[in-house]
Order: sequence, then structure tokens, then C-alpha cells
Amino acid sequence: METPFFGSLVIAYLFLGGASAGAFFVMSVWSLGFHASDTVARHHVRLRTAFKALKGRVYTISLIMLAVSLICLVFDLQYPDRALLLFLRPRLTPMTFGAFALAIEALLGLLLALSNVFKIPFLSGGVKRILEILCAICSIAVMGYTGVLLASQEAVALWHEWSLVALFFFSALSSGVSAVLLIDYFIQGQTLLLRAARPLQKAHLVCLALEGTSLAIFAHAILSKPAAANSVALLMEPGMLSTAVVGIVGMGILVPFLLELNSLMHKECRTIPVSDVICLIGSFCLRYCVVLCGVH
Repeated sequence: METPFFGSLVIAYLFLGGASAGAFFVMSVWSLGFHASDTVARHHVRLRTAFKALKGRVYTISLIMLAVSLICLVFDLQYPDRALLLFLRPRLTPMTFGAFALAIEALLGLLLALSNVFKIPFLSGGVKRILEILCAICSIAVMGYTGVLLASQEAVALWHEWSLVALFFFSALSSGVSAVLLIDYFIQGQTLLLRAARPLQKAHLVCLALEGTSLAIFAHAILSKPAAANSVALLMEPGMLSTAVVGIVGMGILVPFLLELNSLMHKECRTIPVSDVICLIGSFCLRYCVVLCGVH
């Protein structure tokens, strides 16, 4: 049970799990900063109302994404009926750590979704702030775990690089930013919120730069590792190489970076849906190439 079977559903699990954790982290940190501000956040009723609507949607959608990712993982295990053993008979392994982190994340996400969609007295004020702090901490663990799960597999030379942890972490965070910005773009009151989201776009640029740096380090490591020769040969095949170059480098990093930069420089938001949809596709391509090149 402690050695996961990496089938096709694991790609969806790694993508959705990382993106949902990234969205939970971004929304929690943004909310904490928003309510800590003593400027318009406390006095502008329309802004506060729109922001609460945004939180309700982001937490709910992130929770659904996390639930789907867990379903993908359970059905991709060799023995899905034994999944509960991770909780009933826990051992100190990355798989067990991830299972508990995901379970806690799901619980916190559920409470935050309920507290923002419905008026629940005991889930408001300071209690909600505590939940958001815990959610941000747990999200960091989940984003890191999606890379640790693969990097801990010593038998797969392509995965057994700890730079993969940083690559998946920043990719998950970037996906989270894109998911939040997309939801922000399409909800009612988007103009006010998009102005407030400009610092988030700047943070996205930094995140994409760090993801690109991590990708360069990871690529250098595997290209110089003889044990990973078979995986590298598969990566160099035309179909997979085009997915890696166009999908991972282009759609996952370069194009979103340029579009996000253009949006900030010209103070307009028309590129947000294009930029962030492309970014999410690139994030999926990353996991697709890494998993398939590793298992084959």
C-alpha cells in the first residue's frame, strides 16, 4: 500500500491536488491580507461584499477539485479498498503524510467554504482567520507533497531528484494563482476585485520565474544522470518533446509570464482568462510528461 501505482489517473490527481492546494493557499493569504488592511477593505461595502463572494466560490471550487483528485488517487491505487489503512495503520512515509495533509486540507476547505457561502455564527470573525492560517500552512504541505511523492521513488531515476519538489511546488502555486484569477475574472463585481488583484498578478510573475528556474535545474540534473537515459530518450521523442517544449515551457511559464506582464504594464485585464487558462494547461502538461516518462 505504501508504494503507489502510478497509472494515468495519478496525472489528474497530481494536477488537481496541486492546483487546489495552490488556490486554497492564495485565497487564504489574500483574505488574511485583505482583512488586515485598514484602508478600503474595511470601509468599502461593495468591495467587501464582492470579496466574500469570491472567497465562497474559490473555496468551494478548490474543495471540489481536491475531492476529484482524491477520487482519482483512490481508483488508481492497486488496492483502493485498502486506502483507509493509511489512516488506521499509519506509518512514517510520504504517502501517509500526504494522505493526512489532504484529509486536513479537505476539512479546512469545507469549513471555509461553508463559512463564506452561508452565515454561520461560530465560523466567523477570529475563528475564520484561524481556519485560513491553518489552511495556508496545510496548503504548503500539500503543494510540497505532490513533488515529494515522486521524488521519494528511488527506483525511478527521472523522479528521484529533489529539484522536482521545488518544480511541482511552484507549478502548483502558479496554478493556484491562475485558478483564483480566473474565478475572480468571471464573478460579479469583477472590476473592483481585479484592481485589488494586481499584487497577486505581480506575485504570479515571481512564481513563474521561480518555476522556470526550478525547471532548468531539474532538466540539467536529469540530462546529466546516466540512470535516467531511458526516460530522457522517451522525452526526446517528437511527440513528447513538443508537449514538453510547447506545453511546459511555453504554455506553463513563458506565455503566462509575458501576458501577465502585459496586463500589469497596460493596466487592463483582458489577457487574464487567456493567460491563466494557458497556465493551467501547461501545469497539466508538466505532470503528464514527468509521470509518463518516468513510468515508461
